[in-house]
Amino acid sequence: MNSTDPAAQRTEELRKFFKAFSDKTAYPLDPDDPAYVPIFEDTPETDPIHSLCTRILFEESESVNLLTGFRGNGKSTQLRRLKKLLEEKGCKVFIINMLDVMLMTKPMELSDFLLSMMSAFSDAIKNEEGLAPVRRGYWERIRDFMVSNVETDGIKFKGGIDEFSAEMTLRLQGDAGFKEKIQEHLRDHLTTMVKEARTFCTGIVSTLRKREKFSDLKVVLLVDSLEQIRGYHGNAEQVQQSVAETLSGQAYNLMFPLLHVVYTIPPYLSTMTPNISKLFGGNPVTCWPNIHVRQKDGTADGDGIAIMKTIVDRRFSDWRSYFEESHIARLAQSSGGDLRDFFRLIRECVITLSNSDQIVIVDGDIIDRVERQLLNENLPIATDDARWLLTIHQNKNASIDSIAEVPRLARFQDSNLIMNYQNGEAWCDIHPLIVGEVAKLAQTPPRNMAS
Repeated sequence: MNSTDPAAQRTEELRKFFKAFSDKTAYPLDPDDPAYVPIFEDTPETDPIHSLCTRILFEESESVNLLTGFRGNGKSTQLRRLKKLLEEKGCKVFIINMLDVMLMTKPMELSDFLLSMMSAFSDAIKNEEGLAPVRRGYWERIRDFMVSNVETDGIKFKGGIDEFSAEMTLRLQGDAGFKEKIQEHLRDHLTTMVKEARTFCTGIVSTLRKREKFSDLKVVLLVDSLEQIRGYHGNAEQVQQSVAETLSGQAYNLMFPLLHVVYTIPPYLSTMTPNISKLFGGNPVTCWPNIHVRQKDGTADGDGIAIMKTIVDRRFSDWRSYFEESHIARLAQSSGGDLRDFFRLIRECVITLSNSDQIVIVDGDIIDRVERQLLNENLPIATDDARWLLTIHQNKNASIDSIAEVPRLARFQDSNLIMNYQNGEAWCDIHPLIVGEVAKLAQTPPRNMAS
């Protein structure tokens, strides 16, 4: 490539622009990352993460907190901010990603969930001085128990502890048949599984306190990505029901002596299990909302738009060479404050610029095109869904007529077509790009009434 060729230089700059907004480079961020942008930090009294941190600090022994929010709206980044806040107050904090250890497309039960969670926790502490005996002891007991009580095909029970734990994790994360077999054979042994998990967690906390010579050391476990468990079209309702049964029906068994735990949960769970936080000790569910880029009446929120512009600045400071500020503001509104959609819209504009020798800067036609492309990927919408979505848009409340409609609610929440906001009070709306289509479809008469 000729470094003095203006066309080649422009292509390289656009490539860097595109890369800065890819999922791989943008999610998640540590709070010390140059690309990180504060959102609620200037108003700690309304900051969900700051409130969550304070609750943990005020608890004396152990606790459970629940964090919810839509996929891609920055929860993983905020968990890392929570980790930093707690560590600054002297806590020992571990964060685990359930995507690495759990099969997310099949129903869950307490047995496989506990094994997956403890596997991730075990991996998180493997480099901590003094914890090797605790870690080894847990897996030795689990291996001995499995040998005696579980008929599993392919597990290398005669291997070393590290080999056994790695094989167990791998199979639970990727082998649906093995996961089902574990569930089947452990249903009569849940008391043992819970006891072993609690012994493991208590051993970790006690050892860390002894090592640090601090008897009141708070140890916190942040369980990330649990909200991403979802089925496909054929089993979505079954998966959702399994999540509700496990997290609500087994809430007591998901609390651990001496350990403070934060679980991320899917938004639909609060609808399926009202007041679920009461089952975990009473701390309110913490909701991380989308960035507030619009008011209830649909007009732009200047503060939210400014945050979105700052996010662009931090990732690619020369964006004004390719975008007008008004167009970035429009894309921010079109995304509804959803960061994944916002980044995707920006990337598609950059692709169009790169493919054209004539267009120097993004214009209205390009914005129209990328918005329509994103809209098309969310179509078609069934007319009965459109009527319900229009009601949500009008009332700013995602109400349902019966619990049987939870799968539909979950489907639209998971696809970010229903979005949560916080502006003094919590409210919701549908994705801005589908409003016109939904309004049009909602006027379609039912088939049996059509001429």
